[in-house]
Amino acid sequence: MSMTRPVVNVDTVLDGVRFQGLPLLVLIFAVLILVLDGFDIQIIGFAAPALTQEFGIERKALGPVLAAGLLGMALGAFAGGQAGDRFGRRPTLIASMALVGAATLAAAATDSLAGLTWWRLLTGIGLGGTLPNATALMAEFAPPRWRSQAIAVTIVGVPIGGMIGAAIAAEIIPAFGWRVLFVVGAALPLALAAVMYFVLPESARFLTTRAQRHGELVALLGRIFPDRSWSADSQFVLAAPAETAAAGLRTLFTRPFLRDTLGAWLAFLTNIFVVYAFFNWIAVVLTSVDLDIATAVRASLVFNLAGVVGAMGNAWVIARYGSRWPLTAMALLAAAALFWLARLPLGGAASFALLPPLLAGIAVAGLAINAVQIGMYAVVAHVYPTACRSSGVGWALGVGRLGGILSSFAGGLLLARGSSHDFFGGIGLVMLLAGIGVLLIHNHLPAQDRQRHG
Repeated sequence: MSMTRPVVNVDTVLDGVRFQGLPLLVLIFAVLILVLDGFDIQIIGFAAPALTQEFGIERKALGPVLAAGLLGMALGAFAGGQAGDRFGRRPTLIASMALVGAATLAAAATDSLAGLTWWRLLTGIGLGGTLPNATALMAEFAPPRWRSQAIAVTIVGVPIGGMIGAAIAAEIIPAFGWRVLFVVGAALPLALAAVMYFVLPESARFLTTRAQRHGELVALLGRIFPDRSWSADSQFVLAAPAETAAAGLRTLFTRPFLRDTLGAWLAFLTNIFVVYAFFNWIAVVLTSVDLDIATAVRASLVFNLAGVVGAMGNAWVIARYGSRWPLTAMALLAAAALFWLARLPLGGAASFALLPPLLAGIAVAGLAINAVQIGMYAVVAHVYPTACRSSGVGWALGVGRLGGILSSFAGGLLLARGSSHDFFGGIGLVMLLAGIGVLLIHNHLPAQDRQRHG
């Protein structure tokens, strides 16, 4: 007589987890990963003025270097997502961070623009592999009631990393040069990869999909719930079967979702264009109007610090009043701040005299631009049902990366037209298109009272 194996629904079990122990440890690692991502994403922008001087090139010649990093991030997002689903979130994150560190270290030793372009492509591939896997790991460990907040905190690690990187760059570049900054940017992710190898757990939900690894799953569940016992003889299952990406992709273009898909793509394309225009070009823009490198890099710190405040504050507003009008208002505020910056008569001694209003404008722009960016992650995840949610988010981010690549070249072209006025005015117009994209979306996050009663 055969015994029936007990069935354990891992989704149901994990939904009862408290935000302590391993889930909290995973949050800490996810935040650290994206903080270092933010540092290494923007490191080329911090070093741009020094690079143009050392290599004797015009500012627009950095376009291919900047684009290579963003192209690598797009490639890394697709490859890293697939690797995470096939091999696990943990090894993919470790490999991605190791690649970021190794490629950044190699870039520090390069003596040509072509070499720098190649190493930034590889760095971008590593960076691109981290976001989908860190987000997935966090979502698969966080309790349901804290899941959206935990993901928001994780993603805000990117501007925090930029802020920390700007502060470090402002001290290192004037004293030691850009190569030492790259060595620091390499050592930190390499060290984190080593720590993760010994400490970071794999996703219990991923282990559930691998029958040959259910022994590891039992051990992991024992660490998460030390007061309960588990048997490797149990049949471990998830609440819902996995859906195919192809079916999800087709759904994005059906009548119920076409308008939301186009609106989300426009919002991501244009807003990420503006985000990376700032990341990659703001230091170059400000040194072109006779500000010193340290001041220009500190402006990046202001942009990122304000971005953290804006992202977290706007998330609170969205939770209570819905996403349509807060995000539209933030897009319009960002455009207004950029047009204000375009009107400042920067250049020569006037740049130092106008430093307070310049930094104030950059702060408002950073607050609003990042509020739209972080808010759109929540919106695009809400727009699509489970059957096509991952496809919807993934393709929106992929199109957004295209905007980042375009900004690498467009920023140089705008500067080549002659002044900071064209740069700020041009990206201000792009930010207005982001507002249009937000308004095109029909299925926004509802207000809190509608969530209770609707």
